[in-house]
Amino acid sequence: MKKIYLILLSSIVLVSSCQKTISDFDPSTSQGTGTPTGSGSFVATIDGKQFTFTITAATLLRSQAANEKRLDVTGTSTDGTQRIIITLGEETYQGNAVTVKSYVLNAFPEDDPATPTIDESLTTQGFTTYGTASGSNWIYGIYDEKGSFTVSSCDASTTLISGTFSTTLTDLNDSTHIVTITAGKLTNVKYTILN
Repeated sequence: MKKIYLILLSSIVLVSSCQKTISDFDPSTSQGTGTPTGSGSFVATIDGKQFTFTITAATLLRSQAANEKRLDVTGTSTDGTQRIIITLGEETYQGNAVTVKSYVLNAFPEDDPATPTIDESLTTQGFTTYGTASGSNWIYGIYDEKGSFTVSSCDASTTLISGTFSTTLTDLNDSTHIVTITAGKLTNVKYTILN
C-alpha cells in the first residue's frame, strides 16, 4: 500500500510540474522562443489572395517503435495573419528524407461501409493545419480536407525539401466555411531531424 501511495504522490507531483504555456505547444517556434527555424521559400494563395510565408519550423520526426516518420513544415504569412502547417507521413522510420511522390492530404477520409475490412485512414498520407491570427493568439479550425502535396525533391544529405500543393478545407462545424489553398510551393526548405 505504501508503494501505491508513493507512485500516486509521484504522479501528482509530476503532473502538476508539467504545466505548459501555449508557446510550448506551438510548432512554429523553436523551444518556445518564437525564433524562426527554417530557411527557403514558401508561398501559397489562400481564397484568391497570394501570401509569402516565413518558415518558422521544419522538422522530420522518426519513430522506430511505430515504424513511421513525419515531416512538418510551418509557415506564417509575412503580414502575420495566416499560418499553414503541412504534415507528410510515411510508414517507415528509416532515412533522413521523405519519398519524392504525390501525397494525399486528407485528415478524415470517409469510411466506406461496403468495405468493412479496409482501413480508409491508411489512404491519408498527410494533412494541412490552417490558422488565422486573432490578436496575439492563433485560431485553428477542424477541417475536412481534399488535397495533395507533390514532393519534387527531398535530399537526405542536405535536408532540403521542395514541392507543390493545393487543398480545399471545409470546416467540420460549418460546411459553408471553405478555405481554398492553391499555388502552394515550398522551395529548398531546410528541415531539422529531431531523432
